[in-house]
Amino acid sequence: MILKENPASQKIFKDMGMNKWRETRIADLKNGTRIRLYSPSGRPLELGGDETFITESDAFQLEGTWAVKVKAA
Repeated sequence: MILKENPASQKIFKDMGMNKWRETRIADLKNGTRIRLYSPSGRPLELGGDETFITESDAFQLEGTWAVKVKAA
């Protein structure tokens, strides 16, 4: 799955270890990073019941927008 950055409709948090999560931007993600995605209302994005995703690429530009490949963790 390719995830495109859209700050108006999502918040992205990356795993900092020890169950600590920090808000980040797609442009700052590297391959193998654990992330979670939330809507502005605070609801987690799920894929097949999983709320945690693993990036399968470094961030890249796709049609002028930052994007990253992800899979459910």
